[in-house]
Amino acid sequence: MSEEKIPEINLKEMMVDEREKNIKTNMEKIKNKIVIISGKGGVGKTTVAVNLAMSLASVGLRVGILDVDITGPNVVKMLGVDPELKPRVDADTKKFYPINGPLNIKVMSMAFLTLTPDDPVIWRGPMKMSAVRQFLGDAEWGELDYLICDLPPGTSDETLDILQLIPDENVVIVSTPQEVALMDARKTIKMSMVMKRKILGIIENHSGFNCPHCGEYIDLYPPGGAEKAATDFNIELLGKIPFEVEISQQGDQGLPFVLKYPDNKATKAFKAIVNKVREILEK
Repeated sequence: MSEEKIPEINLKEMMVDEREKNIKTNMEKIKNKIVIISGKGGVGKTTVAVNLAMSLASVGLRVGILDVDITGPNVVKMLGVDPELKPRVDADTKKFYPINGPLNIKVMSMAFLTLTPDDPVIWRGPMKMSAVRQFLGDAEWGELDYLICDLPPGTSDETLDILQLIPDENVVIVSTPQEVALMDARKTIKMSMVMKRKILGIIENHSGFNCPHCGEYIDLYPPGGAEKAATDFNIELLGKIPFEVEISQQGDQGLPFVLKYPDNKATKAFKAIVNKVREILEK
């Protein structure tokens, strides 16, 4: 009798397969997955993600927010959650539980895993992608109405990983009217189309502001860029959020502006965007 060769067992591949199975199981419990992306940093993407999560939770919906910006996690700060809190780990299942934030929002971020807010995460791509998979597959998100994913700027690593691992997610693009921001935003639109993802639309942030002295509306940048992008790519212009000093102040203080200033123009514009997103998804 010839001796049969025993097949080699690739433990690394088995672990990857198991985690992706866990991701699929987790994501099936979540009705709507929304990823917030931009081509450029500093356009207010995290501000949009945090206030979207708070707006949805404020009407009684079950919401989670995942901070996928591994090297620049700001969601925890903007929600006013203590970064010294640590996710509870189940010793038997090796699963961990996101932190409960305001309005019972489930929050997961790299900010909970660093020793101090000043500690940088100095990781190459594979390490960051492994963390993203753990956040999706090993975290016990439970049943949610919405999971908001705040992605880093650009079209690589974490962004690609999320878009590949959650095939039924919905994409929201955030940009300012500035031409260089729109150049990069258009790339993220094209990337989402290439990957055949559903695009809910584009939000124009810092659209303009009312002069506090004379009340005149002033465009901060040449207007019309977001409308043109929406027209060129045949996607929805979800809305325009005006620039207001209070928005950045409340982000730094950890209190989303939709709760602090319910009657200002930015909040009303944002709530109209939230209503439009819900209308699209809940039809």
